[in-house]
Amino acid sequence: MVKQLFIDEKFIAQSQGIVLRTNPPELRGPVLLGEMPWEAGWMHYACVLQDGELVKMWYGAHPPSEDGKLGPHYFCYAISHDGVHWERPSLGLVEFDGSRENNILPIRGDFVFIDPKALSEQRYKMLVSRSSRDPRRDGIYVAYSRDGVNWRLHEKRLLPFLPDTQNQLFYDPNIDRYVAYLRCWAPLRKVARVEIEDLLEPWEYDRSVEPCKLWGEEYLPPPSYEFPIAIGYDELDPPDTDIYTPAVSMYPWAQDVYVAFPSVYYHFPKPPEGEHSNDGLLEVQLAVSRDGVKFERPDRCPYIPLGVRGGPQGGSLYMVPGLVRMGDEIYHYYVAYAHSHGEYEGFEELKGIGAIYLAVQRLDGFRSADAGYTGGWLTTPLVVLSGRRLELNIDCRGTGHARVEIRDEHNLPIKGFTLDDCDLIRGNHVHYIVTWRGSSELSQLAGRSVRLHFSMRNSKLYAFQFVD
Repeated sequence: MVKQLFIDEKFIAQSQGIVLRTNPPELRGPVLLGEMPWEAGWMHYACVLQDGELVKMWYGAHPPSEDGKLGPHYFCYAISHDGVHWERPSLGLVEFDGSRENNILPIRGDFVFIDPKALSEQRYKMLVSRSSRDPRRDGIYVAYSRDGVNWRLHEKRLLPFLPDTQNQLFYDPNIDRYVAYLRCWAPLRKVARVEIEDLLEPWEYDRSVEPCKLWGEEYLPPPSYEFPIAIGYDELDPPDTDIYTPAVSMYPWAQDVYVAFPSVYYHFPKPPEGEHSNDGLLEVQLAVSRDGVKFERPDRCPYIPLGVRGGPQGGSLYMVPGLVRMGDEIYHYYVAYAHSHGEYEGFEELKGIGAIYLAVQRLDGFRSADAGYTGGWLTTPLVVLSGRRLELNIDCRGTGHARVEIRDEHNLPIKGFTLDDCDLIRGNHVHYIVTWRGSSELSQLAGRSVRLHFSMRNSKLYAFQFVD
């Protein structure tokens, strides 16, 4: 049995004194600042992936501006061996201020992924939102590359929409299709999901939907109701709240886990009551899904909270799509700004705005089934025991403990695997092998449908799996 996570109640058939809780990551500080002249104005959206021993990042940047307007938007490339210290390789592809000694790419995109189905010369794929104010050429495109540096644009337009912001595209092996997550307006900002069979041919959409002319009659529309909604706002959110970015990732180290880190945008009043148009604060929340089709934001607490207002992370936060595994930790990144969404409209100079920060999560640690100080228990639905040992990702803290009982299909304890037989679990463990009277051997139960009954006190249970 592959690893199972407690991102929702799927593996809780019965419980008492158990709460599913979201666990924010540890914030480790900035890893990429706008230190180069071509990025010293504004650090923008980014994406990250792990490719062998290297971690690779593509990020947007602007040079400084003294007239309050954004300068050219560059798409840059950085690499790291440890996910903390980043290098800007000199690519020699784009001239800036009379020199090609920089890490600027001659293309600008939204998101990069490795396509496991592609030939080597098209191994890297990039989602490109072309916005030249020419409705005949604008829209969604794909570029491809052998190395993630030298890109070629696939000239066929795939969608006649201008979704705005950072959109995503990747291959989902669970359904053997490509999946895109796009900004849509339905009627405010939400995240739409597109399933694609042939990536390089125009994508299907509901042509019966009346186009949303958000940008004006002369421009392509953004998507609205042409695709199913994956992440949206609802009545539980404050009024004037919408979903800004998707930041969806498949979690490859467990079964049927998709995580997303949407920036939730809570708008300020518009002028004359408010100071700026299209303004407000953005925090990062956690959304989870078992199939990547429909996401839930389970408790809507901040996954990455805003910093103190006026500080470098006090205005708006945007997650960088992509998960990097470093041992038993998950590295992910976010872009933080001191200003709110529309506050820069009043700036006379655009310089030193934003940075890319590192957040570190425990392996499997996004959510956990928690027992309080006085204790609690949970019982799983029937699962097939398919290994020789039971491994847990569990934190019993300093004053907690846990035991596990294996029960049969009638929910009765199996002899030799009761709570009394289980050796007490204490401490904090990512890979804990459960033992009963000193033995972890489960081969005599292999192939049986069983329930796991966890009795815990002051503990956090993240995941379980049967291993050999």
